[in-house]
Amino acid sequence: MDLPSFFISFNYPVSLEISEWVGAKIYQKSFADPLEFLCIMANKFYTSISSRSDNILESFILEERKSIEEKTRNLILAVKRWEVGKSSDDELAEAITEFCRKTYAVRLPMASFFLRMLIPEKFGTVDFRCINALRSLGFEIKDLPPETMDKDEYLERYNGFDYLQYNELLTEIGRHYQISSKLGGTRHMFPSEVDMALYQYDKMAGKLPVSTSITEETSSKTNKIQRIMETVEKIVEGTRTGPAWVKKAGESLLRSMKNYAANNDLDSMFKYYARLAEGKKGKRIARWLEERKFPSIESEYEKIKSIYYEKS
Repeated sequence: MDLPSFFISFNYPVSLEISEWVGAKIYQKSFADPLEFLCIMANKFYTSISSRSDNILESFILEERKSIEEKTRNLILAVKRWEVGKSSDDELAEAITEFCRKTYAVRLPMASFFLRMLIPEKFGTVDFRCINALRSLGFEIKDLPPETMDKDEYLERYNGFDYLQYNELLTEIGRHYQISSKLGGTRHMFPSEVDMALYQYDKMAGKLPVSTSITEETSSKTNKIQRIMETVEKIVEGTRTGPAWVKKAGESLLRSMKNYAANNDLDSMFKYYARLAEGKKGKRIARWLEERKFPSIESEYEKIKSIYYEKS
């Protein structure tokens, strides 16, 4: 049994259909009023309503009131600019992080659930069950911090950029599967459908014999990208101690590599790095870093190259 057939063997919850209807309405008018957001927030908690959840929902209304309209408007406008290519993944990631930072009781799981209700074909929900499922299927995936952690510290560990990387993985997995379309024929699975499949897969772990053909190739590519990014981040740490021209070059490197990583584009990531390592500007920055015993684009090139060409 593969993941799509596993997924479609479960009924689509009516509560999700209602929230998607509310989400479409919100997206059309570009903001959510307090009751609309509360409707989606309550649905996020529907699997385990507890006294704590009740308190959060009640406190949300008291804390946010009408201010949620402006906060959701800023996020939705950022999504719309991103959708038409007028803003980058980094800008969207920052908007998601700020939405979490400024909104009562909202962290990445809730923010991603809100995005998923706005555009199910583009966004999935980050959830510990989905992360467990991905890990059991061989993917290296970043853990969510505990919800009890201070929000600022939480967002340092897991923010909008981490979510977009996770969402790109869901999107990539969805491209490997075809399901029936309501309009006739077949289509790829949406990230929102992949996250539901993963959620149920983890929930039912050990109860059903499930085999999956999610590709080892996808898992290997993700692993290589993560390892390359770890090396790049160490290089950029060194550039941040330097003069303006070194800092600027480091931030440009990090921004470009993050964009390639968010698009799961390993080939372009390596080619871009190789061009920098072999170019005059890259060598000039490398000399500055190496004189101060920092890793550089040039000194780490063979390491990056070996990761890229490593057999899966």
